Amino acid sequence: MTAIERLHQVRFSFAPERVLSTSMKFDVFSYIAAGKKTVAEIAAAAGTSERGMRMLLNALVGLELLEKHEGRYEVPPDLARYLVKESPEYLGEFFATDLLWNAWGHLADAVREGKPWRSASEQAVAEEFFPVLVRTLHITNAAPAQKLAPQLVAGAKGGLRVLDIGCGSAVWSIPIAKADPKARITAFDFPKVLETTRQFAEREGVGDRVEYLAGDLRVAKFPERRYDIAILGNIIHGEGEASARDLLARVYRALDSGGRLVIVDMIPNDERTGAVYPLLFALNMLVNTDQGDTYTLPEYREWINGAGFARIDTLDIGLNSPALVATKA
Repeated sequence: MTAIERLHQVRFSFAPERVLSTSMKFDVFSYIAAGKKTVAEIAAAAGTSERGMRMLLNALVGLELLEKHEGRYEVPPDLARYLVKESPEYLGEFFATDLLWNAWGHLADAVREGKPWRSASEQAVAEEFFPVLVRTLHITNAAPAQKLAPQLVAGAKGGLRVLDIGCGSAVWSIPIAKADPKARITAFDFPKVLETTRQFAEREGVGDRVEYLAGDLRVAKFPERRYDIAILGNIIHGEGEASARDLLARVYRALDSGGRLVIVDMIPNDERTGAVYPLLFALNMLVNTDQGDTYTLPEYREWINGAGFARIDTLDIGLNSPALVATKA
């Protein structure tokens, strides 16, 4: 690919996201799964023009999100589980929302001023978006969480006491409760988000072993020396260095002797030249948070050691970035 071709590809890279988002708004995949197979049938069900629907459907075929045979459209089975409303793993609400699109529309202002157009860390904003986001993250992170849990439970005494900070759906702690039948979870998040947490915990059959603690992780005073494991699953990237260090210090005090801090996040390489997703996600933090960023492994090690932890290990959980596990002496 030539330089000019690469530039044009980047310039038009917004289009696939808009195609998918628009398709979710019109429930295209669900109508096809329900038996509407032609342009005319799908357009009538969705309430659109045939001209617009024809172009949208063909773009989806080009993006390999639909299949087309003799003028009839099909949803590939591996995608149907995420794109058809009737599926328990449906992600349509997340893909249809314009919240991320609107935030990135202010990227130039955020770069110029070094601050977001509005902060997703504010409780009102968080409680609007996070219930949708956490359902998506639960599905996205389910496999890595299920790979992490046995590694944390192995060799540990039964009845682990787990603090899941900024828990969302509790995707990282629910598998621990399943692996350790005597484990008890303290799920911490904003009140509105905890309503979603409760739904997932009860659906997964561990609701009777979950305590719900509402608050703001930036100021919360966690009970001291109470927990065996504290989880920060995709939390640190929303904080700046000072806030992250303060949070790690409070988590250290919340852990009992020998307790472990678990951090899951997107970690770029030490020079911040890759991988591309953590680098792009840093910009996502710029447009959505006051101080957030993505951080390198040396930065994490410095902050974790500064909080007092004695040892830091990494665990493979099937993601580009490993889980960090720090142990309190």
